[in-house]
Parts: sequence; structure tokens; C-alpha cells
Amino acid sequence: MSDLNFNNPKGSPLLYLREDKVKESLNTFFNVSKNFEKIITDKINNDIFGIADIRCLLIINLNPGIIFNELMEELDISKQSLNRVLKKLIYNDFIVQKKNSEDARKKNLYLSNQTNKMLDNILEPILKDIAEAFQKSGSNSVQGFNQIINNIIKRKENDA
Repeated sequence: MSDLNFNNPKGSPLLYLREDKVKESLNTFFNVSKNFEKIITDKINNDIFGIADIRCLLIINLNPGIIFNELMEELDISKQSLNRVLKKLIYNDFIVQKKNSEDARKKNLYLSNQTNKMLDNILEPILKDIAEAFQKSGSNSVQGFNQIINNIIKRKENDA
């Protein structure tokens, strides 16, 4: 297995960045993602929601008042796909639209109270697992994990 060509500022190779170790981390991401998706699909287990819907609801939960274009960018999906998701969620009263105070053409998106409670219920086992994992990993683990994820996202944005 070859080593990735990463050097620290002092010029010596970072031993923990061997290609096989990075691939193991990638595999772990895939496994965690698959497990989280299974937990969510087992919890929702109906025809109303899918993973895309839950992700949309989560982003609105984290960013109350988000507008359509911001949500579309965050989800990285087409306008048509987002329209399809939002139409269903608004029709079923999971999302509330309010006119934007600065631009009447824009609408701010919010979750209904029932949706916030439902989303908390769906995500509870995952959030509990993540919190327990961070507690076991030590006080710097949240910051370190988020830094790794944000660096991956920034690199993707820079490459686009």
C-alpha cells in the first residue's frame, strides 16, 4: 500500500496519513452513513418521508427562515427536485412558508411545531449515539471531527 504524499510543515511525512488508513476512514464513513440511514428509514417506515425529506427538514431545523435558493444550495440538488420535496412537505403541513420581510418574492421556510417534535424523535437515537461517541473520545473530539468534515467540504467547494 502506498503512502499519500502529505507532509507536515516540518517536511516529514505524517505517518497516520498512509493510504490504507485513509481508505479505512472512508470505509468507516460509508458504514456510519449506511447505519444512520437505516435507523432513519426504520423510524419513518412510511410512504410520506424519505431520506431526502428528512435531510431537508434537518437543514430547515438548523436554519429557521432559510430561503429556497439557500436550501437548494445546501442540499446540492436541482430546483425541480427541491420543488418536488417542498411541495409534498408543505402540502402535509410539515413546513410553513412566510413572506420574506425584505423581499416579498422570497419565502422563508420554517418547520411546524409538530415537525420539530417528530424530527427530534426520528433523530434521537442517532444524536444519542454521536453524543456518546464524542463523550468517549474526549473533550477535543467534537472540534477535531468538525474540523475534518469542514475541511473536506471546503475542498469540495474549492474544486467546484
